[in-house]
Parts: sequence; C-alpha cells; structure tokens
Amino acid sequence: ELEPVNLNFLIAESLSPFAETYPQITFQFIADNRLPQVFLDCEQMRRALINLLDNAINATRRGTAAETEAAAARISVKSSFHKGSDRVSIEVSDNGPGIPPEHRHRIFEPYFTTKKGGTGLGLAIVTSIISDHQGDIRIFGNQPHGTRFVIDLPIKPGSSTQRKFTAV
Repeated sequence: ELEPVNLNFLIAESLSPFAETYPQITFQFIADNRLPQVFLDCEQMRRALINLLDNAINATRRGTAAETEAAAARISVKSSFHKGSDRVSIEVSDNGPGIPPEHRHRIFEPYFTTKKGGTGLGLAIVTSIISDHQGDIRIFGNQPHGTRFVIDLPIKPGSSTQRKFTAV
C-alpha cells in the first residue's frame, strides 16, 4: 500500500528504539530537510530499515577488543534528495569490521550469510522491499572501516512494475 510518507520521520521513528536499547552505540541521523513526501509502503520500508540497522548493530559488536577500544561503535543514517532525478537516498553506515570485498557481490542472495547462526534472508528481504518500490540498494566499504548501504528510491514509483502477492 503506497502512501505519501515523511521519510525523515519514518527513519527517526525506526532509529529511536535502537538508540534507546543500545546506549553504548552512538547513533547519528543526518536529515535532508528538503526531502519531499515519498510514496512508500510505510511498514515494508520500516522493516527494511530495521533490518539494516539490526545488521549494523551486529557488525559494530563483532569487532575485536582492540577495535572496540580504538573506536566507539557508531551508526549513521543519512537522507538526501536528488531534485534533478526526483529520487531520494537513505544511507546506513557503521564502523564495524566491514564486509570483505569478496562477499559483497553475494550478500543480497538468499541464504548467503557470514553471521554465525544467520539465515541469510535479511538482506534478501531488504532487496525485495526496495525492488518493490522500484529502488536500488548498493553496498560500499565505509572509510576507514565498516560498511555503507545506500538505498535510492523514486519519489513516486510507477504502478506497472509493482509486484503483488496473493494468498491462495
């Protein structure tokens, strides 16, 4: 169900419970105040954001003791508006140990995981949600270490390629 959504509010609302639950992690939200209303399925996009934030939290907690002492755990979320292309971006980054380059091309595949006890479905679900919104998700290394996910979404996706699922 697509509806006009204040994306900055959705991001802040998704981030808030994590900031309260994990006071040892520094959470930063850099909101682009020029963001227009974006047509989204609010619950699905919240699910995608929560999954990315949960992964970032797990990543910041997987560092070695020396890494943890050297740099406090930090997660940053940034929204931006690209007026010329009528698109918005959400960037989620962490300062964890990062994802090795040889794994980056596979992390969106179902059942691929590097986490002990992971199912490998989280990022596949995120990819599906972003795709349903006619958006893209990309992964980058975060300098000096960590991971950065960038989601690009149209302000108003067309309805012709929106996937619909029906229970039988």
